Amino acid sequence: MTPKRTVVVAVAVAVGVVASVLSYVFLNNAQQNAYHNAKLVPAYVITKTIPRAMTGSDAVSGGYIAKKKVPAEFRPASAVTNLNSIEAKEAVAPFSVGQVLVSSMFGSTTAAANTFSQIIQPGDVAISVSVDQVHGVGNLPVPGDKVDLLINLNNTESSLLQNVPVLAIGQSTTANTNTSSQSAQTTSSSTNTSGLFTFEVDPTDAARIALAQQQAMGLYMLLVPPGNAVVSIPAVTPSNVLNGAQKPS
Repeated sequence: MTPKRTVVVAVAVAVGVVASVLSYVFLNNAQQNAYHNAKLVPAYVITKTIPRAMTGSDAVSGGYIAKKKVPAEFRPASAVTNLNSIEAKEAVAPFSVGQVLVSSMFGSTTAAANTFSQIIQPGDVAISVSVDQVHGVGNLPVPGDKVDLLINLNNTESSLLQNVPVLAIGQSTTANTNTSSQSAQTTSSSTNTSGLFTFEVDPTDAARIALAQQQAMGLYMLLVPPGNAVVSIPAVTPSNVLNGAQKPS
């Protein structure tokens, strides 16, 4: 190989190395920016649709579940941390790809036979709303989570309800209901429909949600942490949108 050709090859290799490094840095920065530099924690995520009644051991061995990194604030408190805890149980409903695995997704055969109405507390009702991913916190809430609801009415963003329990995502639901001295998990057997959320509220709040869904310009869900306190939230209008109090650093 001539000296000239050797120099050309060396330059090509160097360019390739630099390109690879730059690509890695770009992708790594893009991922960090996507998560806003959030702390990432491990969680088990569904990678293939899990049919109802599939055993935990089959789901694990069949590659239906994989361990991934998710932002810490998006991992539910009930997220499964040990797959051994579900191996002898069955999926209580169909679960779709992308959902974080939580303990209530797998239960006994008896639990799966219960009806959906059994999980509703006396005096409450179930009501569903349909929202897109932006209004629905990226479809991140899971059954058992709680959300606050905001409405945009007459060009004013106001708090409608706080700490609203999520009963179901789509037509899949898991929840705890006490039967005698033990806790059973209850589910509907239908498939999951993205963007459809079912809440448990009293009849008056159900009427408010129904009216807001019909008349408001937009219904926003806010995912809140466990034990979130109910606070007074001032309405926001175009005239005061920039005048909010700053949080202490």
